[in-house]
Amino acid sequence: MRWDRLFQDLEAQASDIERDERDALVAELRDEQWAQTSWRDLAGGTVALEVLGAGRIEGRATLVNERLLQVSGDRVDHVIATRAVLVVHSAQRRADEVGRVGAALGWGQVFRALRDAGEPVTIRLVDGSAREGVPDVVGGDFVRVTAQSGRSQDIVWAAIAMVSGRT
Repeated sequence: MRWDRLFQDLEAQASDIERDERDALVAELRDEQWAQTSWRDLAGGTVALEVLGAGRIEGRATLVNERLLQVSGDRVDHVIATRAVLVVHSAQRRADEVGRVGAALGWGQVFRALRDAGEPVTIRLVDGSAREGVPDVVGGDFVRVTAQSGRSQDIVWAAIAMVSGRT
């Protein structure tokens, strides 16, 4: 009888140790997985973002890569520099995987498409100011925007927080 109790106690202790080790391993694996996860990986579906120079933006994330995040709203679409995203207030789900083309998209491709469409856009700068006009020339690190008045200005990509246009 005494031996049976001793072995039962030893088995219980071994089970407790095994459970503690398993729980610690699970916690380590979870921490490792989170350490490899970017906020961009979580910005899918309906999102609410706080954007430097633009405030709160809400809509459906349609493209997320290392440089840009496209958010479609009810009346306006936004392309946001990922470096300008300050806070993700909410996201509906994980972001969709992007293909090679989507992963390579940057400001150059965005502004060439907007130039070809000929539609006016609003460009929010990181300082909170805005410029309106039609993209005219797309350089290596800037875009020339022509306002309705005919005045043109070159806007450096590093200064751009967000570009918005009608859907």
